[in-house]
Amino acid sequence: MSVRSDSYREKSGTKKYIMKETKHYNSDTILSSSKYGNSFMYEQDQQLQRRRIKKLQWFFVLMLILGYVTATLAQTGMKDIELKATSEFEPTIKDAIKLGDLPEIKDTVKKIANINYGITSTPLVSKYEVIPIDAAKMQNEPLSKLYHSLLKVGMGTYTTPYGEFWINSLRTRDVAYGVHFKHLSSSSHLKEVGYSGYSDNEGEIFGKKFYKKHTLTGEFNYKRNVTHFYGYDSTMNHLDKDYTRQRYQLFEPVVKVQSHYTDSTKINHFIKAGYYNLTDLYHVAENNVKLNTVFNTYINKERLFVAFDADYYNHKLPHDTFNDVIVKLNPYFETHGKKWMLDIGLAATLDAFSNQKSAKFYFHPQLNAQFDVYEGILIPYAGVNGGLQKNSLRSLSNENPASYSVVDSMHFFAVDYTQNGTLDNQYKVLYDNTNLFNVSGQVKYQYKEKIHFIAKGNYYMYKTKNLVRAYHKPDFDLTFSAQYNLKSKIILKADIFVIGNQFALTQVRDNEYNYTTQPKLLKGIVDVNLGAEYRYSKMLSFFVNFNNIANTRYYRWEKYPSQRFNLMAGLTFIPF
Repeated sequence: MSVRSDSYREKSGTKKYIMKETKHYNSDTILSSSKYGNSFMYEQDQQLQRRRIKKLQWFFVLMLILGYVTATLAQTGMKDIELKATSEFEPTIKDAIKLGDLPEIKDTVKKIANINYGITSTPLVSKYEVIPIDAAKMQNEPLSKLYHSLLKVGMGTYTTPYGEFWINSLRTRDVAYGVHFKHLSSSSHLKEVGYSGYSDNEGEIFGKKFYKKHTLTGEFNYKRNVTHFYGYDSTMNHLDKDYTRQRYQLFEPVVKVQSHYTDSTKINHFIKAGYYNLTDLYHVAENNVKLNTVFNTYINKERLFVAFDADYYNHKLPHDTFNDVIVKLNPYFETHGKKWMLDIGLAATLDAFSNQKSAKFYFHPQLNAQFDVYEGILIPYAGVNGGLQKNSLRSLSNENPASYSVVDSMHFFAVDYTQNGTLDNQYKVLYDNTNLFNVSGQVKYQYKEKIHFIAKGNYYMYKTKNLVRAYHKPDFDLTFSAQYNLKSKIILKADIFVIGNQFALTQVRDNEYNYTTQPKLLKGIVDVNLGAEYRYSKMLSFFVNFNNIANTRYYRWEKYPSQRFNLMAGLTFIPF
């Protein structure tokens, strides 16, 4: 837009136009002003200016019309006056120069090409300085300290001294050796029966030599057990205790060799050779030379075992001597899965008894299976097995020290009413062909080293061929044992032993003083024992045991009552 202002002056009778300055205002100047913040405000301002211009234009038009009307009316009422003016000046009016500039709206937002965005990071320097830590080194769990010796002594009711002593080598890679001694005796005299004192003594020396792939072990065992045939009526018979005394003495050297091959193609083996001599005070002696071997290797994924045993027995009785050789070969396969295990095989046995005209051969199947039903807690197992069991002086005396005879067969104990007049205090062994059905089971629970619990039991069903009853063979037995460890400071123990009903062969007399034998029922037995140990330190502890806390007088063997409630207290000490 432009505005031009013209004015004139008269000078020397002439009229001249004097051109005054012209100012031009460019719309860019207005647009560039900071007065308008955006295009919308600018547009409103322009529209306001246009309205003002139109109003001025209409005002000037109206004024021109009014002026023309006034002039016309004025000339109508006047005489015509002719005026002439002469001048050399010829006024000319230049054509108006129209400005073609139109208002333009320019966007204040400008496009900027090739914009790169980024973050210029400035490191923040912390005032905290990290102190470097040395890398941790893996170490094996520290080995527990071993001691050379252990002494355990105690004293109980019924005048029962107890002592046990161990001496062992410390931890080495090449050899291990030790010595063990034990003594337990009693001077009890039970009511209405003979002197029931006993004495059990044991001694053991052993040594081991460790090789790269084998272990060689040697040991020597000695046992001396003294007992008394106290199963008689002391109100009718007054006997010296030496008269009923019995003593068993055992000497046993043993040598073992065991391999430790890790290569499955190798044949691992275990070989044991031993000898023992057992004697008693009634001129009975037994010598045994025994060889036990087991070889095993893998065939594909199954494991093959071959067991070979050879026993030679020499029995010396007061009026007779006989020998017996038993040879056994038992190959079997063992296979297993994630939760099950199975072994199947065959056992062949040769029995060459000196009193027999010819050797006897026995063949027995072997089949055992087990399945882990629940996390090693519930494992049912079943098996079919057979074999030849040797009834020796050693095995029978360990079971019933009141027996004195040896018979090679399924054995049953019965009071011998033909010896020692009216004492009837010794047992004899009866034998018979017998079928035995046995079901056994075991449950074990352990929580860390704090709680231990185990329960096991057996059910027996005997079917004898000639005997009326399976004498002194209970129909079942149960064992419950529990241990509670309180921070390795106080140890509590509990044991419950249950033996079912059994029969004994007893003598009865009728009104005419005739004596006969018949079965007699012996009621079941329940024996409850409790024990506690207080560990004062690693070197010293104290213990107390309560046996037969129900204070019952039961009979495991006819005529031989057990001790009632008895107590033993003592200490355990590490001398060096």
